[in-house]
Amino acid sequence: MSATPSEPTASEPTATEPGPAPTAEVVLHEERLLVGTRRHATERVRVRRVVVTEQRTITVDVRREELRVTREPILDGPPLPDAITAAPQEPIVVILHEERIAITRTVVPVERVTLRVESVSGARDVTASLRHEVAEVDSSTAREQENPDLF
Repeated sequence: MSATPSEPTASEPTATEPGPAPTAEVVLHEERLLVGTRRHATERVRVRRVVVTEQRTITVDVRREELRVTREPILDGPPLPDAITAAPQEPIVVILHEERIAITRTVVPVERVTLRVESVSGARDVTASLRHEVAEVDSSTAREQENPDLF
């Protein structure tokens, strides 16, 4: 067996035909700002009913009956018979009245308290420094060194 050079195939470039140019790739990256919100508990609110006692002074007019005895002298009246003056008489009974203060407490509704949670939105600015990559090509050829004004 002799060593003979093999025939070039269609996929192999020959010395006279130029092949595909070599390529190089660089993947560039950048930072992106992802902004969102999270829900956090900020406050707990409790509603309790508390009984507050306060002193109130109210003026109430009250009436009462009093017995007034009015005496009038009898100057020239007829004389009374002895039978009337000697006989025991029934005593006169008068019942006097007075008003007394009556206190009654009642509980009545005076106010309704309603709680409602409302969502309030507002805009807030977020500032951050973001970085990104750029491709810098540094190519110095003999042509550039001879005529730097052209490049």
